[in-house]
Amino acid sequence: MKKFLSLFMAGFIILLMFVVPGSPVKADCGCNVSPIVGAEKNKIVAKLISNEEFKKVKLNSIHEGYSWKGVKAIEVIKDNDNGIILVGVPFINKDGSVEMFAFMDGHFLGISPSH
Repeated sequence: MKKFLSLFMAGFIILLMFVVPGSPVKADCGCNVSPIVGAEKNKIVAKLISNEEFKKVKLNSIHEGYSWKGVKAIEVIKDNDNGIILVGVPFINKDGSVEMFAFMDGHFLGISPSH
């Protein structure tokens, strides 16, 4: 009887794992953003890297010991709720970890993760 109860409970737990809908991995984060790719991304990136504020931030960060990962590593996302386009420019710090420099409409917002 003890073995039967153990097998029954184990089978019940396994059944619940596969039958119950939903997964914390697939759960909605509440962020309504989407990546921008292709020609639209290229236009946004070209406009950013020709911007004087970006050039100043890039130069200052290189003097502080950061290294720029290049144009290919730049990420562009659009906040679908309010239409804001954010650009993340990855730099490698002195420790070798990646930090994203965030820009919106060509203006520097800050570094993530912040110091």
